[in-house]
Amino acid sequence: MAFVSAEGAETGGSPLVAVVHAGGAAAPAGTALVVRVPLPQLADEPVAELWEEDATVRTGVHGGVRWASTDDVLAGTLELPARGGAELEAATCIAYRELLAVADELGYPHLLRLWNVVPAINRLDRGLERYRSFCRGRAEAFEGHHGPLFQSRLCASSAVGSQGGDLVVWFLAGRERGLPRENPRQVSAYSYPPCYGPRSPSFARATRCPAAAGGWLLLSGTASIVGHKSVHPGDVERQVEETLDNLEELLPAEMATNGHAAGGAPFAALKVYVRRPEDLPVVRAAIAARLGSALPVLYLRADICREELLVEIEGVAPPARG
Repeated sequence: MAFVSAEGAETGGSPLVAVVHAGGAAAPAGTALVVRVPLPQLADEPVAELWEEDATVRTGVHGGVRWASTDDVLAGTLELPARGGAELEAATCIAYRELLAVADELGYPHLLRLWNVVPAINRLDRGLERYRSFCRGRAEAFEGHHGPLFQSRLCASSAVGSQGGDLVVWFLAGRERGLPRENPRQVSAYSYPPCYGPRSPSFARATRCPAAAGGWLLLSGTASIVGHKSVHPGDVERQVEETLDNLEELLPAEMATNGHAAGGAPFAALKVYVRRPEDLPVVRAAIAARLGSALPVLYLRADICREELLVEIEGVAPPARG
């Protein structure tokens, strides 16, 4: 994952997929697949999020999924209307059934990373929060495809909220299976107790890509949660610190010591979702104090899956050494 401006963007490989945010830069010329996401960029020069592969890229459309692939990696996206809670749940189930089927048919059966933008994610529809409707639809699709023990097939993921528009889903998949990672500080999301909804969130905390797909560690959207409970409600600075503690817990042992980077930069890039734009200066300062100011960070305005959470962070860490 890299962040590039529209003007004079130079890439190190073939642009596989570009994610374009509201107020962000356009995709670089020649990008095989463009995902447009209704989340406003909050700061700095407008950029696009770019995923590159040093290989020939093919493109196509399969049902509702637009896709681009190399010999080792598949990227795809689809959008579906999702106004009411029942419609959101159905759209989520349809989207996941479709992307799982397409990945299988094209020969990339192992999901490596998923992103979801859910309109009005915290709104109640007929007494059920929309994020919980989304989680139920997603779990039903996974269970229908992989069977009742689908949790072993889950990958890194993010789900944040937009102010409106369609449900937008995009993904990376590989021919070879990645290695999921869980955080010992947190209950695995797929094992959350029933108080968080009729179906638990279906994702792993991180996925280590296979070597053929670059070996990157893809970190799920992560927030200020310890065990399964939100902590530091109302305190955005402490939420950032707790979130970074959780992210560093997912790094290989040689990459972090006592919560601080050791032997080089622990992350290649981060993407930060901020619920309240007025919190941006505090969030930026906390991240810079912890990780330095040279780290590429993209800040976006988005709602978080729990109303008490003010910030969510995802990212990419370099391939394991040796």
